[in-house]
Amino acid sequence: MTPPFLTVRRRFWRMLAPKWAHAPLSGAGAARRGGRYNEPGCPALYMSEEFVTAMAEYQQDLGVRPGTLCAYDVDATAVADLTDPAVRAAYGVSGEDLTCPWKSIAFVQKREPPSWILARRLAAVGIGGVRVPSVQATAGTNLVLWRWNQSDDCRVVVLDPLGDLPRSDGFDRR
Repeated sequence: MTPPFLTVRRRFWRMLAPKWAHAPLSGAGAARRGGRYNEPGCPALYMSEEFVTAMAEYQQDLGVRPGTLCAYDVDATAVADLTDPAVRAAYGVSGEDLTCPWKSIAFVQKREPPSWILARRLAAVGIGGVRVPSVQATAGTNLVLWRWNQSDDCRVVVLDPLGDLPRSDGFDRR
């Protein structure tokens, strides 16, 4: 039996660091050092179902940090809903896979975090992303995409009706 895919059609939120506000659909920031569900070199787009969760995820344990809150409309069909215990069981995912201290494992212990192994395994069988519980906001939920806007199975549109987001990074490279 093929484990279930979730179809996601809704609005999501993401806090952007000022240096990335010109590229709101980029996963390059996450690819630099990796994230909970992406190893370094693998772009990922992290978004939250609630804007307060997006802020908590962005701030994490850093305290006050400037950022830009952006809204996104997502239409994706190949998402694994790892908030559902039955889906986690179908994919062989443990709770520890989702909540592991990935930064400590990767950067202090110099080992590969279980969440990176999980992401690679799911992506290898055609899953484009995961819906997961937030580690930073107890009642929050996040969506992490490894593929977006490459085909019709996952479309992400940033909502910027007044054109307020910068069009370049603002740095003069002359």
